[in-house]
Amino acid sequence: MTAEKRPFVLYEYLRFFWQRKWWFLVVPLATIVLTVIAGRLLLQGEKYTGKAVVFTGSIDVKELTDPKNIEAKFPEVKNLDVVVPEEQYVQITVKGDDEQDVSRELKLVVSEYSQELKRHSQERIDVTTKYLHALEERERALQQKVDYYSEQIQSGRLNPEQLHDISDLLVESENNLTEVMERVNRIRGNLVFYEKPAVLSEAVAKSKTYTGQLMAVGLVLGLFLTVVWLALWKYILDARRYYSS
Repeated sequence: MTAEKRPFVLYEYLRFFWQRKWWFLVVPLATIVLTVIAGRLLLQGEKYTGKAVVFTGSIDVKELTDPKNIEAKFPEVKNLDVVVPEEQYVQITVKGDDEQDVSRELKLVVSEYSQELKRHSQERIDVTTKYLHALEERERALQQKVDYYSEQIQSGRLNPEQLHDISDLLVESENNLTEVMERVNRIRGNLVFYEKPAVLSEAVAKSKTYTGQLMAVGLVLGLFLTVVWLALWKYILDARRYYSS
């Protein structure tokens, strides 16, 4: 047996594929259907997914922002998942087969969690405001001292020893006043730019099925299997023809 020279092997394969082009329809369709069915069986989960995004604002307390701590407060909600996608944001996810149950559980978690955030936020604002008022009172008292000591020095009625003592008191009061004023301005700025927590979104929808992705995988797999099958078929036919000659 001598090897037959075949300069147009690629053409022969392409022609063979074209004559059996219906395989490129049947096999991919079959793999698409099988892939979708298998994918849904393997990825089968709850039918509905409820998601909510909560903005935590200026709250940075770990007890209120750590996902594990949040989940631990709702042991009755079985399919609860809490993540922090980025700083100041908490994403709450609840899954289930009944849309109303998912909606009810999501509202429960979001409502209690947001109320706790708001309660902590208001307490923080109240404490800071109370502290600010105390500092403002201190600022007014120091300003009165500075004004009084300045008047005494400018009156000309003080002897050298008294003038020295009053001058020291004036410097001390001015330094204290400057420090208190800086703290007052800083706290006022914190209150102005303080970000309160809020619920940004809350919705329940059908869970993602990944049908499109599964169909794409099935199509690629089907085309690959078709090419392999037809190439193997052509190779076997050529081999039989060669050995029978």
